[in-house]
This record gives sequence, C-alpha cells and structure tokens, in this order.
Amino acid sequence: MKDRIVQIIKNIEGYRDGVEFYESLCRCAEYIKTRFKEMGFVVETDDFILKGREYSNIIATSKGIKERRNWILVGAHYDAVHGSPGADDNASGVAVMLEVARMLGPKEPIMFVAFTLEEPQLNTIEFLIGSKHFVNVMKRQGHNFRAAFILESVGYISHKPDSQILPPFVKAPRTGDFIGIIGNKKSIPIMESFKEMASKHVPELKVVTYKAPMKGYLIPETRFSDHAPFWDAGYPAVMITDTAMFRYPYYHTEHDRLEYLSAEFMTQITVALAKTVENMIIQSSGASPSSSSF
Repeated sequence: MKDRIVQIIKNIEGYRDGVEFYESLCRCAEYIKTRFKEMGFVVETDDFILKGREYSNIIATSKGIKERRNWILVGAHYDAVHGSPGADDNASGVAVMLEVARMLGPKEPIMFVAFTLEEPQLNTIEFLIGSKHFVNVMKRQGHNFRAAFILESVGYISHKPDSQILPPFVKAPRTGDFIGIIGNKKSIPIMESFKEMASKHVPELKVVTYKAPMKGYLIPETRFSDHAPFWDAGYPAVMITDTAMFRYPYYHTEHDRLEYLSAEFMTQITVALAKTVENMIIQSSGASPSSSSF
C-alpha cells in the first residue's frame, strides 16, 4: 500500500495550477480518470468554463449518477497552487483517495470525486471553484450526501515538540504527529465514526477532532478546502488534514515535495478512512463486515 501511495504522488507531483500549467492539470485529470477506470468505476465529469477554458471535477461511482442516491463521498482536489509542485497539497489527498477506492472497489452508495480549482487562481481571487460548482449541480439535480470526507494535505507528520501551530482558541496537541478531522455540528457523528474506526483498526494513528462553530467563519482557515461548500449546502462533511500551514514548513512553496512526506502516515489514514466508509455502508445496509484485510 505504501508503495502505491508513493507512486501516485510521484505521478501527480509537479506544477499544475489552472492557468500557467493548464495542460499539466489536464494531464493529471486524465491520469486520475484512468486509475478509476482501471478499478472498474464508472467515470463521469462535472465540467464548467472559467475564463474561456474548460475544467472538470472527476466523478467515480459504481453505476453512474443518473439515479439519485444518499451518497457517501470521498474527495480530494488535484490542482496545485501556482508555483508549487503540490506533493502534500494535494497529491497526498488524491493518493489516499485512490487507494481507498482500490480497497473498497465500486460499491453503492460511494462516490469518489477529484475536484479541480480548489486553490486560488491567478485570474481570480476566488477559490473552491470546482467544489462549489459540483455541490450546486448535485443539489439542483436532487442528490443528497450522507457524508463527505475531504482529504486535504494528509502527508506531513512531525514528532518534534512545538511543531504544531494552533489558531486562536483551538485546543490541540503542540506536536504535529496527529491527523486532524475538522467538522461542524452536523458532522459530529462522522468525526466520531472516523476516530472510532482509527482506534480499532489503526491504533497507532493519533486522531484529533475539532468542531468549527458557525460553519467555520470564526476561524477562516477551517473553511480552506472543498468541505466548505458542503457545509454551506447543509450536508455533513469533514476535512481530513495534517493541518497544512499550521504544521508543514513547505506549505504553498516550491519545496512541497514527496521527500518530506510520510508514506506510513498516509497508509494509516487510508486504512482508517476505508474502514470508516465500509462501516457506514454496513450500518445502513445490515450487511456483514468485509472479510478483506486492509
């Protein structure tokens, strides 16, 4: 599993913002589509035009999205901020998403989404452009989301004391050796489920949860990823994160590269998330737990 995660990051790492390196972003999208198709998923796109160019959110499901479902979504953005090769932000999230997809396979009602244009763009001050478009389209079409798990920079861990910076009024460890699960009031059950599954299946993974008040508007950084449009639309969603700028010294820089990331940490997160989604499916269907060994 570690080797697969590392290889995916190697394949994605590189300049791929939506303006200067538009072609690289498109190649990354094709790579993700191919990986999903190889795993047996039906792959569709949610396309939109910005400044005369087409961009695509990539959607992978077992049977397509023609029928409305109460979806369990796992997502990650595949673009990188201008000037950064984006290994942690967010090739790491895409790698974990793809590995969770490989482990679970095409199943109802799981939806995997690779979002585009999460980062601020050179030609606009907007960000979360892709996920906002996706959520608006899905809501208009009558889809619902039971849970959305958004992977946002999940590769960096530090065991050094005081390596973790904390926003005002946030209580958490001062050592950056945990994965953060950021939710709002509606997503408390999701946070609790992830923490329970991690404790059961990956006890070495430290999990710290945080409930953001007022949909995160009091601490704007808690809204800096693709979970925020789900919150705004009233869907339960969490951001799974190594806390990015609050821990990672190479956040949004040209040095955001694979060499600084932990394959072991990402593997642990992958197992915890796969088990969380699997458990949600079991609870809703009454099926027996999978005999597969992650």
